[in-house]
Amino acid sequence: MIQMDKRYQVFVSSTFKDLEEERKHIIQTLMEMDCIPAGMELFPAVDEEQWDFIKKVVDDCDYYLLLIGGRYGSLSPEGIGYTEMEYDYAVSKGMKVIALIHGDPNNLPQIKCEKDSKLQEKLENFREKVCTGRLVKFWKNLDQISGLVSLSLSKTIKTYPAVGWVRADLIPSENTTQEILVLRNKVQELETTIQNLRLKPEGIENLSQGEDVVILDILYKANQAGDTAYTTKKNYIISVEITWNSIFEFLSPSMLVENSEENLLTLLGSCIYRYCHEQIEDFAKNNKLKNLTNRKAYLEDLRLIIVQFRALKLIALSNKKHPPSDNNIYWTLTSYGDELMTQLTAIKRS
Repeated sequence: MIQMDKRYQVFVSSTFKDLEEERKHIIQTLMEMDCIPAGMELFPAVDEEQWDFIKKVVDDCDYYLLLIGGRYGSLSPEGIGYTEMEYDYAVSKGMKVIALIHGDPNNLPQIKCEKDSKLQEKLENFREKVCTGRLVKFWKNLDQISGLVSLSLSKTIKTYPAVGWVRADLIPSENTTQEILVLRNKVQELETTIQNLRLKPEGIENLSQGEDVVILDILYKANQAGDTAYTTKKNYIISVEITWNSIFEFLSPSMLVENSEENLLTLLGSCIYRYCHEQIEDFAKNNKLKNLTNRKAYLEDLRLIIVQFRALKLIALSNKKHPPSDNNIYWTLTSYGDELMTQLTAIKRS
């Protein structure tokens, strides 16, 4: 893919004669940053006829840089300064504004300040408008301008990248565009294939699954209610009802990478206790049992579950290599199993 050498166009807005040197520094800084400056230099004598042209130039820019000193500037027939009109127009277009405001206008030379009290009031109101609801930078002398422009614009471009401009000879040719479209379609096809792999497999509709119930056994040691000696504990097999989803929800996170049948057998005992403890307690109460210990699931039940989950395309034998001395059998989730695990275990919004 061709790397585009993108340049951003920046509209520099300010009064002109009092800030002529500051504007030169700003334009020099923008050019050093490979940006395209635009502003008063194109039309130093602004009037009503040129206002439509100014708006078109603003429309073509990526960022708006406002510089405020000690003067409000010339007024439009509506009694609003052209600098303020440019600012209002840029804001209405949703452009990102970089505002640099003089921090001590009272100490500026008289030639750079408004003498008319009405214009002074308009300038103060304009300053307040710009400072409300946005971050601004304050400057006091010419030497600070370049650094503030460079720092503020770099941060704005990084945070809010705009469209920018590129050389015509860097725009992809028709052949390149066609190649990009072919590759994009190929990516879309592959994404569709991956998504289809995660969909529910065909041919499992007649298998017991989901909220269907399966009966499992769990072994406990326990005393009869009247026994006092722990040595008289006997084995009791308790049959419980549990859904396939409950079993899979409990066991599946342990198979994200892989897990052995030995570990899964231990987890199955915990799973039965978690979801079926009321059934176990009822059995103990009805048979007058106490001190239930050493719960243990049956390997035959685990293998029944493994066969069922494998038939449902939820798990598969792990192909991860192990030492020759390791005789365990390891199972891992399929893509469909991973998808179902996420659906069952992800925390839902209340």
